Amino acid sequence: MISVVFMAVVAASPGLLPSAQVRKDQGVTRSTVVRDSKGEYEGAPWDSQLAAILAPDGVLEWDLGQVYPIEAALLQGDNNDDFILWTSVDGNFFQPIWRAPQDAMAGLRTRTTTALKGQARYLRLTAEGGDRMYSVSEVMVFSKASELTADVMERAPVPPPPPRPPPSTDGSMIVVALLGLYTAYWFWSRRQAALAAAQPAPAASEAQASPEPQDAPAAEPKDAPKEPPPAS
Repeated sequence: MISVVFMAVVAASPGLLPSAQVRKDQGVTRSTVVRDSKGEYEGAPWDSQLAAILAPDGVLEWDLGQVYPIEAALLQGDNNDDFILWTSVDGNFFQPIWRAPQDAMAGLRTRTTTALKGQARYLRLTAEGGDRMYSVSEVMVFSKASELTADVMERAPVPPPPPRPPPSTDGSMIVVALLGLYTAYWFWSRRQAALAAAQPAPAASEAQASPEPQDAPAAEPKDAPKEPPPAS
C-alpha cells in the first residue's frame, strides 16, 4: 500500500523548477506563473494573465541547488516563437539543451520532449525568432522522462463560446422593406395597365374616328316632261 502511494506522488511530480531559486529575472512580466504547474488551455490568447511576457532580450535563470540529470521538458508558449532551454553546471558556461519549436496553430501551445540527455544545476530560458512578441505560460523540467505524463500540468478550462448577437436592425431591414414596397407597386401598376387595356373604347371616340359621308348630287326626276324646242 505504501509503495502505491509513493508511485502516485512520483507520477504527479511537478519537476525541478518549483523548488528552484530564481537567479535572474530580466525583462519578464509575471515571471512567477512560469513554474506554478498551471497552464492555459490550448490556443488561449498569447497575452493571457496566466502567461509571462518576455521582452526580446528577456532572460529567466534558476538555480536547482545541485546537479540533476535532465531527460524531459515541457513548455507552453506563444505558437510562432522559438524558446530555448539552456543548462549549466557551474553557472558560467551555458549550452542549449532544447529548442522548443514553433507550432502551426495559433495561441499558446504546448511542446514536450523526452529525448534530452544532459545535466544541470542552472537552467536558463530565452526566446527568439517569430514576431518578437514572446509569452510563456509554463515551463517544466524533469530528471526522468517517465515523470512527464499527460496530466502533469493543470490546464485552465476552455471558456464557453460568446453569446450570439441579437438580430441586426440596421439599414439592411430598411432595404428589405423598400424592396417589398417596390415589388407591391410593380404588381399594382401591372394590374392597372391590364384593366385599362380590357375596357372598351368610348362611343365619342368611334364617332370621331369614322368620317361623315359627303352629300350625293340630287338625281333628276325620271318622269319630268320635256319642254319643246324653241320655235325658229
